Amino acid sequence: MLLLAGTTVIYLSNKNQRWLKQQIKSGWRALAYLLFFVAFIGFNTSMSIPVSLFVCLMIIMLSLTLIPFLPLIDRGRE
Repeated sequence: MLLLAGTTVIYLSNKNQRWLKQQIKSGWRALAYLLFFVAFIGFNTSMSIPVSLFVCLMIIMLSLTLIPFLPLIDRGRE
């Protein structure tokens, strides 16, 4: 969940995001990086370093691919 929250913050701080009317300030990206680090440490407690790094990167890539499509689902209900 921390990785999903971090990637959502990264997406919302991008100028090309379509979820909000305006992007959030880029200072929030520091929070996203902190969430990434905490999630990596959390995965690292139960897995080895290469496996936890792979899982973190895989979840980040997947969520950065899917998050831009969420506003399209919301617009379909209007």
